[in-house]
Amino acid sequence: MLIVFLFSFLQGFTEFLPVSSQGHLIAFNEIFELDDLSNISIHQSTIIAHFGSFFAVALFYFKTIKGFIFSIKMIDRPDIDKNSFLLVNLVISTIPIIIAGYLFSKIFDYYSDYILVIIATTSIIFGVILFLVDTFCLRIKNQNSLNYQTSFLIGVSQCAALIPGVSRSGAILTCMRFFGFQRKFCVYYSNLLSLPVILAATTFMLMSTFENFSVDMIFNLSAILIFVFSFLFSIIFIFFFVNWVKKFTLFIFVFYRVIFGILLFFFLI
Repeated sequence: MLIVFLFSFLQGFTEFLPVSSQGHLIAFNEIFELDDLSNISIHQSTIIAHFGSFFAVALFYFKTIKGFIFSIKMIDRPDIDKNSFLLVNLVISTIPIIIAGYLFSKIFDYYSDYILVIIATTSIIFGVILFLVDTFCLRIKNQNSLNYQTSFLIGVSQCAALIPGVSRSGAILTCMRFFGFQRKFCVYYSNLLSLPVILAATTFMLMSTFENFSVDMIFNLSAILIFVFSFLFSIIFIFFFVNWVKKFTLFIFVFYRVIFGILLFFFLI
C-alpha cells in the first residue's frame, strides 16, 4: 500500500512540475520494483497513473476546456476568437511530439542498463539550462504574442522530453521563457498542452499492451488506488505550481533536479 501511495505521489508531484515524471517513475521502479509489489506491471501502473493526472488537469481547467468546445465553430476564424486561437496553437504544438513520440518508441530502449545514468545526467543538464533561461531572458510576452511558428517550435522543444529525465514541462518552460513569455502563461500553456500529450501517450501505451489488460486488472485495488491518488496529488501540485510562479522563480525546481540527479549517481556507485 505504501509503495502504491509513493508511486502515485511521484506521478502527481512530477507530471506538471519541471522535474520529469517519466524519469522519476522509471527510477522509482528500478529501486522498489513495483511490478512485484502490486498485481499489475509498471507499464500498466504508469498508464493508470497518467489517466489520473489527465482527469485532474481536465477538471482544473474545466472552464477553459468548455470555452474550447464552444469555440470549435470559430476554428476557421482564430483571428477574432481568443479561445479558438489558443486551441489552434495547442494543436500545432502537439503535432511534433505525436510524430516524434511514435518514432522514438521504436528506437529508444527504456530498459537499458544505462537508463538511470541518462536520467541523472539529463536531470542536471536540463535543470541548469532552465535556470539560465529563466533567470536571464525577458518575461514580457503573453498569449497575444503567440503565433503558429512559435507554437510549432514549442512543440519541437517538447520532443526533448521523450528522453527520460528531461521533463515535458521543463522543456516547454525553457523554450517559452527563452522566447520571453511570462512564467504564468508558460505554466498555463504547458498544463493545457499536457492534455493531448497525456492522452496520446496513454492511448499508445494502452494499445501496445492491450492484450495484457483485463477487467480484473482494472478493478484491482492497487490500480484503483493509483488512479485516485494520482488524481488527487495532481490536483494539489497543479494548484501549487500555478500559484508558485505568480510570486517566485523556478530556482527551487532547478535545485531539486540537480539534487535528484546527484542522488541517482550516488545510488549507481
